Amino acid sequence: MAIGPTPPAQRDAAIDCLRGVALFGVLVENLQHFAVPGYAELVAGPSAGAADRLGLGALRMLCDNKVYLLFAFLFGYGIALQMLRGFAALHLWRMACLFLIGLANLLVWSGDILTTYAVLGCLLLPLRRRSDAALARLAAGLLVAPALLVAVSAAGALPWPRGEVEAAVARLVYPVRQTCFSFAMFALGLAAGRRRLLSDAGWLARAGRSLPLALATGLAGNLAFAAIEATAPRPLSGEAVAREATLAVAAPALAFAYALFVLRWARRARRPAAVARLAAVGRATLSNYLAQSAIGTGIVARLGPIHPPAGLLIALVVFGAQLWASALWLARFRFGPVEWLWRSLAYGRREPLRQALP
Repeated sequence: MAIGPTPPAQRDAAIDCLRGVALFGVLVENLQHFAVPGYAELVAGPSAGAADRLGLGALRMLCDNKVYLLFAFLFGYGIALQMLRGFAALHLWRMACLFLIGLANLLVWSGDILTTYAVLGCLLLPLRRRSDAALARLAAGLLVAPALLVAVSAAGALPWPRGEVEAAVARLVYPVRQTCFSFAMFALGLAAGRRRLLSDAGWLARAGRSLPLALATGLAGNLAFAAIEATAPRPLSGEAVAREATLAVAAPALAFAYALFVLRWARRARRPAAVARLAAVGRATLSNYLAQSAIGTGIVARLGPIHPPAGLLIALVVFGAQLWASALWLARFRFGPVEWLWRSLAYGRREPLRQALP
């Protein structure tokens, strides 16, 4: 998540649009956890209908394990841009400030990711001079790591009773997957950010040729993942290994397709006002992410059972309000409110907030 405050003169509206789309995807995904009961529990109950099952299936197919990859890639991309201008000590202090902001958000919602991003962001520092090829190899290894963990555990290669190993794998496979996938995207974002690839029209044109393949691979792979997941495979089964291996290819492929589609749309859009509004949300990603946590826990969680189709409508209403509020705020101020706070903490001085008068 490129939530760092980038100076306005260096901003790219298309990249900000991508941040905005990723933020909407996270809102749609997180609503299933904000709601009480959660979508999965509701769909498993007797009151669930076909629309609920279809909605949850679409959510898992299109958002789960995909949108947070976009956030992680953009986080690494933003760190690369910051590293081009700053020093190691500044980077570590910036991550420490983000960690504190994340701790505050944990008081609101236990699903906060900012503390994890801050810790993993510190681990990017030793990688800043590694070659693009080395970062790509690291990312590939991290993407297949969950499948290897399940495969090694299933083969009985660990010196613990199989029942204990199975219980541990069942409990840890999701957080291990999230951590490995996130850091893999951090590394790829770091490599891309150093070359400013998302602002390189030539690279985007070349990458665009792979869009159909990425989309087909992502959709087919995620369908296969959903089919395997529907069988409720045992944690140490061959099906569980296949599930993780499939996701290691399918999730990044679909996230890549999303990124290419949004970037190409934003650069070719015939409605500049639509691009500007979506970009405004992306410029204030951190503020909007924290606002979503507050809305989710303070309002959505109190609404009672929310069916997946209704959850999508709620997400559209909340995000629509954020489109309006972000554009209104940034017409007057240089940064989102929390971006301004983070920037001021990071540089140890009160940063100017209001836009300069023309």
